[in-house]
Amino acid sequence: MRRDLADPELFGNEAGEDEDIEILNSYFLEKSEFDRFYSNTRRIAFVRSRKGMGKSALLRKTYYVRQLANSNDLVVFVKASDLFALQDVPSGNAAELIYGWQQRICSRINLELGAALNYGFTDDSILLIEKAELTGFRSRNLVSALFDRLKIKSLGLERTRLETTASQAITERVIENSVNVWVFIDDIDATFVNTESERLKVSTFFSACRNLIGAVQGLHIRASVRTDVWSILAQHDEALDKCEQYMLDLKWSTEETGRILENKIKSFFIRYYPDDERFQNLTPGKDGREIRRLVFKEPFNWGGRSLDSFRPIHILSAGRPRWAAQLCKLAGHDAFLKSGDKISIGHIRSVLQEYGGLRIADLYKEHRHQCARLVEIIESFSGGQKIYTTTQLLSHIAEKIIKHGGLPTIDGISAENGGLTIAHLLYRIGFITARNENDSTGLGFVRFEDRPNLLTSKTNLDDGLDWEIHPSYRSILSV
Repeated sequence: MRRDLADPELFGNEAGEDEDIEILNSYFLEKSEFDRFYSNTRRIAFVRSRKGMGKSALLRKTYYVRQLANSNDLVVFVKASDLFALQDVPSGNAAELIYGWQQRICSRINLELGAALNYGFTDDSILLIEKAELTGFRSRNLVSALFDRLKIKSLGLERTRLETTASQAITERVIENSVNVWVFIDDIDATFVNTESERLKVSTFFSACRNLIGAVQGLHIRASVRTDVWSILAQHDEALDKCEQYMLDLKWSTEETGRILENKIKSFFIRYYPDDERFQNLTPGKDGREIRRLVFKEPFNWGGRSLDSFRPIHILSAGRPRWAAQLCKLAGHDAFLKSGDKISIGHIRSVLQEYGGLRIADLYKEHRHQCARLVEIIESFSGGQKIYTTTQLLSHIAEKIIKHGGLPTIDGISAENGGLTIAHLLYRIGFITARNENDSTGLGFVRFEDRPNLLTSKTNLDDGLDWEIHPSYRSILSV
């Protein structure tokens, strides 16, 4: 129905960690590289990507997979902020921070173990139950409550409170050879600011995870990190080189963006119209166009070409599922208000100003820690042209940025290569992309992930390509 276009559930929850797990599973797009992330044989793995790519969704999906695979496993999903709340750890040096992270992670495991245990016969299990009771993780145990008040010495049942010992030692003793524990840790870099103390705090987390996996049998850890934060941490902590082998880089192709949209649309119609056989028999991929045309008025006229709807959406969302969902929701609401029965390219264009506001705000939040003058740098392009040669780009940076404020500090150091360092930052954060006119679809943007060395070496600055301000930022900047 037409009102479905304005339903926020049509394109899913923008925050994967907040989506109902059954709904997330119904539209989650599988990739072959996820198999090792799910695997019981891979005890430690991290997912790395930009914001909005689906790191939290992958952690939640893996959580769901492990629950289904073995109901006896203890599966724990936790935000990094929750770990900080468990105990205060001195931050004087790396060794103390690594130890502190290990104790925090194990404290959380111990709380979950205590909550899951029904009886406490051994000293360790009694201590776990008591710790869980004290933090509200389970109802007060009746036997424990009675023993706190009565010492029945005549029957030899005196009970003495146990002293709290190191959390990691308890975890090692309890789960060894008995319980598989999966710990999922999200948003470890949620409030990251590029300072020495913050770099040390976050980088030691990954070393702590490696140490725990080596020390505690039966423990599995999955965690996420932003690409830009990782690149900064890796410059300052050589120990992170050992974590590269555990990294999964999460990204989506244009066709995969289309499949995600198709999965979400089909999931929505099956949930809301379960008796309509037309939706039951549709298969994303095979019947992709038919599924998309339930919602989109295809083809989209984009750049003088008639295209499938997901191709412009992929470009405007920079390949990020969260951004694609936001754009489609805005366009769907616009279509509903204008009495449209489907989302057209006109509705997409109508919301680009509002959508661009979201994107520019995200850009500042995601990357301001890399450069305090980022807002000034981005705003210098307002009202200007959308395409620059490398010479024009460097000239703009020299005249509009360096001349007025000097060289900015980027990732903690002065822009050592002057305008070229600033240009590379703009490329790295996705504000500008290289345009490949030889691409047959006419959508040939070359992203930093595709060619990270462009704008670094003077022997080959640009591969002969021009630079474009990304389409998602043009309306808000009046480009």
